[in-house]
Amino acid sequence: MSELPVSKWFEELKRIWLEKDISALKEIIADEFDYYEDPYLPAIKNWDELESAWQEIKDQNIKKLDIQVLIDGTDEGSGMYHFIYTDPTGVQHESRGSYYLKLNSECKAVEFRQWWTVKE
Repeated sequence: MSELPVSKWFEELKRIWLEKDISALKEIIADEFDYYEDPYLPAIKNWDELESAWQEIKDQNIKKLDIQVLIDGTDEGSGMYHFIYTDPTGVQHESRGSYYLKLNSECKAVEFRQWWTVKE
């Protein structure tokens, strides 16, 4: 059975994150999008803001990044992630969260939402 677009999208998101390939986001996110980095803040809707939000990955020494697809549809899906990294000062951080994704006909995200919590 071949993977559906949502699984492929999450695989590419993981690759981008691990390889710190921020410019490749344009390959998986539509020109017009709503990207919710935080559920309590307004959506990011332009490339400058999105690229700025992703700059933090440059300083992450990633120890673990797992994304488990929960709903694998052709145009809509969800996943859970587990993330552990060390920051430049040597402090380890761990978070878990969930994603919601809506794709257009080109399999690019038109809506992306994430909810997460940090291990204290």
